[in-house]
Amino acid sequence: MSAVTDDLRPVAARWLTGIELLIEWNDGHSSAFMTDYLREQCPCAWCRVERKKDPRERDLLAMRPTAQALANPSVEPVGRYGIRINWGDGHSSGIYPFTYLRLICPCPDCSQAKRPG
Repeated sequence: MSAVTDDLRPVAARWLTGIELLIEWNDGHSSAFMTDYLREQCPCAWCRVERKKDPRERDLLAMRPTAQALANPSVEPVGRYGIRINWGDGHSSGIYPFTYLRLICPCPDCSQAKRPG
């Protein structure tokens, strides 16, 4: 895994079977994101605040991705630095910068690199 830098860019992105977003990066790495994982990692202000709360105080119904939320998401570019995902339930305020997407890449290599020690 290469370091996450501002010059990382996707060279291709496509939905696989509607439930997985595959991103191929300009450094040769590929990231596969399941839609429920992406929704749970939404970087919008509301979702970030809810994730920081004590689990007993979170709005769990709003935080848990529903079948409607995950159905037929669409992606649109945001400038030259990220994407916005338009979820099936209308939630679309989260902008996913490319650097953030790479930091949350769930592949085994990236997960191993994030572990301390």
